[in-house]
Amino acid sequence: MKKIFLTLNLVVGFILGVCAQNSTSVSTIKSDENANAPVITFESTVHDYGDLQKGGDGKHDFIFKNTGMEPLILTNVSSS
Repeated sequence: MKKIFLTLNLVVGFILGVCAQNSTSVSTIKSDENANAPVITFESTVHDYGDLQKGGDGKHDFIFKNTGMEPLILTNVSSS
């Protein structure tokens, strides 16, 4: 019984882990539900820092623009 429970937990954990890894690597994200929805368009989605010196700032600004018709509201923004 313990083996079945453990196996079931591992399978469910694996499935949830795979589903949590969905990411969007395109430069434009748009909602298909509303034609006037906000659209976020990035100048670039990747930045190569190259070799950073010790104590370097490692900062980069990702520039984006709302190309949709409605206001774009950003909430819970975090870096990875």
